[in-house]
Amino acid sequence: MKFELVDRQGYIPDLNYGAAGQELSCFIPNDYPFQQVSYHNGEGEVIIDKHTWHFFFTQEGIGIQLIDGVVTLKEAEHLLLAVKAHIWGETHQQVQIFMAGVTPK
Repeated sequence: MKFELVDRQGYIPDLNYGAAGQELSCFIPNDYPFQQVSYHNGEGEVIIDKHTWHFFFTQEGIGIQLIDGVVTLKEAEHLLLAVKAHIWGETHQQVQIFMAGVTPK
């Protein structure tokens, strides 16, 4: 399942990437222990609570994809809201969360 966090104004704050091996900490809220699996050009995969998530940039915002594992929609929403607050702050109201998929042809 893919999700996108999109600011209506197209604003993505500057991300402060972590130290080597923890670069993706800029996406992960502080209260979420994680293990970074891969990193390349500002994007990559992490394991959070035995689930593999891919963080990447889209044309309009930040993409988050569940690669491995099963979560409820509530669990996914909890993570997405935490990532949103971590990146844009608690008071920023312009960010929308979308489920993303491939449009049939």
